[in-house]
Amino acid sequence: MKKSILLTFVLAAGFVATFLTGCGDGGTDGPTCFSIAGRDTGAHVVYIDALNPGLTPISDTLDATVSGSNVSIFSTALGRTLTGTISASNCNSIALDSVIFAEGDTLKISSSTLPVPGGVVKIWNIRGGGTGTITSTGATTRINIAKGNTNITAPINLSNLAGLKLNLRGTFLKLN
Repeated sequence: MKKSILLTFVLAAGFVATFLTGCGDGGTDGPTCFSIAGRDTGAHVVYIDALNPGLTPISDTLDATVSGSNVSIFSTALGRTLTGTISASNCNSIALDSVIFAEGDTLKISSSTLPVPGGVVKIWNIRGGGTGTITSTGATTRINIAKGNTNITAPINLSNLAGLKLNLRGTFLKLN
């Protein structure tokens, strides 16, 4: 039976925590810690709480480095480096640091289903945080956006994202 990968993640990140060096031998002393430092490819899917509004997934390539328990991940789609820390209690779990977009910095997502100018959803003033889970084949991520603004005002007004539980869930496969 094939293993299905569940989307979990975000920002943010957003995005995006896919890498670490090995920390175990897979024996009976503890979990197998997957070694995935390097490049992963996949996509982020936008959700509002548990609802997928049908936006086009955001394709992304992640390049990561690990130093001790610190992780740095460059997201091509977000155009920024996300940082995080490997969990002391689970070597395959990463807590991402806060994801903060500077004033005037905008995340753009194509959409053919929403009535937005130019068919592009714009999200700015993003503030969020996230998590990542390392798997044997890559990673899953979730960036939870705590606040931000969008250009979506119809059919429902989403111009203010505070409290709406917007999140980006990513699934990424390691490149060999």
